[in-house]
Amino acid sequence: MNADDFTKEELFSRLLQLEQRVEELEQENKRKDKKIDQLQEQLDQKDERIEELETRLRKYENPHTPPSKRRSGTDESPTSQDHEDENVRTDGGTPGRKDGHDPEWRVTADPDKEIEVTRDCCPECGDHFDESVGVSPRLVEEVPDPQPPEVTQYNRHCYQCDSCGTETVATHPDCPDEGQFGVNVISQAALSRYDHRLPYRKIADRFEQLHGLELSGASAWHATERAARAGRCEYEQIRRQIQQAEIVHVDETGIKREGEQAWIWTFRTSEHTLYAVRESRGSDVPAEVLGEDFAGTVICDGWTAYPAFSSNLQRCWAHLLREAEDAANDHEEAEPVHRYLKQMFVGLQSWLETDPSPRERAQMHRSCQNGLRSLVERSVTDEAVATLLGKIEGGIDHWLTFVGEPAVSPTNNAAENALREPVVLRKIIGTLRNDRGMFVHETILSLLATWRQQGRNPYEELRRVVSNNEMISRAHAVPAVETSG
Repeated sequence: MNADDFTKEELFSRLLQLEQRVEELEQENKRKDKKIDQLQEQLDQKDERIEELETRLRKYENPHTPPSKRRSGTDESPTSQDHEDENVRTDGGTPGRKDGHDPEWRVTADPDKEIEVTRDCCPECGDHFDESVGVSPRLVEEVPDPQPPEVTQYNRHCYQCDSCGTETVATHPDCPDEGQFGVNVISQAALSRYDHRLPYRKIADRFEQLHGLELSGASAWHATERAARAGRCEYEQIRRQIQQAEIVHVDETGIKREGEQAWIWTFRTSEHTLYAVRESRGSDVPAEVLGEDFAGTVICDGWTAYPAFSSNLQRCWAHLLREAEDAANDHEEAEPVHRYLKQMFVGLQSWLETDPSPRERAQMHRSCQNGLRSLVERSVTDEAVATLLGKIEGGIDHWLTFVGEPAVSPTNNAAENALREPVVLRKIIGTLRNDRGMFVHETILSLLATWRQQGRNPYEELRRVVSNNEMISRAHAVPAVETSG
């Protein structure tokens, strides 16, 4: 059948049908184009989200990120795991006591009093009991109700010497020379701020809720500042102890001062911890705190301030191994470097457990240092691997100090652990306001950390230093002398 077989009406009808079909197809194409545009927009949004997440992930997956902040090493999908335990840790560990660790039991306190709890009749049938057939003891520990503040007026009598004209005001050990708050209030305010991490407004609320003591946030700040001034003498004693130490772990992290960049440094030994807030991150800070004549060993990371201060260093192997592992994950050429470093470190740790002699230590030090020199001399084409080898070469004299000196640790974990508390506080307080804030911050943090290391009670120690400061202030006070014309 050809076109001649159709009438004009039929051809016209067919043409209309074709035009409608074309129009339908065009509409369908428009809908598909719109759908494609929507899908493309969603893909662009997802690409932006992926880039944002990768940027945030780099903060937690780099050579300088400690293992505690890294993602779990498991590759299992969350959807494939059982949901029986909603408290599964995400840091790669498991809750509860670790294998091989002895359990710790809470020591049961001796009762201060005993109360006999009896019953006269059966709760079911009402029949009267003749006597008990046994005792089911239960120890209950409770704190006493908060006590209201005790307000004391000290009528301090004034005297004038008839011989020399000196005016004297009588003193009392419980009466402070400054302010209206006593030793307990000052100590609790400082502890609430730096141990319980409360804002000063919350500290004031706590005193009012528990004791009915009305004070403002500013008063809580001034009480904390008084505690810092009272403890500054002990802070300087801690500094002198650290200056005489044979081994000091040193590290630093950023902190804001009036919104500007500053640094909080930590200096840690086995018994003392000192914090110093400074605007500098250079070698002048350890020179100031430790003294330019410091003769001990500094355990540190690879920051350039440390070799500028001292040549007696131990570079942190935890940083080195993490950096080598990250490089090996991204660059095949770095795999033998990471493998060599890991085998050396693990081998040295096992060998040191045999308690080698000083001569054996010296021989092992030379052997391992030669091995590191051979490692950094290898030819590589990848820039990242070359950078890693350059860092190893830059610290070639400082990686193996722990081999020759038994008391030196190969990692700087002690200083990194000491910085955790200041980092948490940094997230809460945001910025230090001025020099007074820096003074209080470094002083109280140092005292609390040192007392914890030594197993001392921070509250009792704060009360001690505040009380002692009042007595010392009175002992060194110069009385006013009035002379007649």
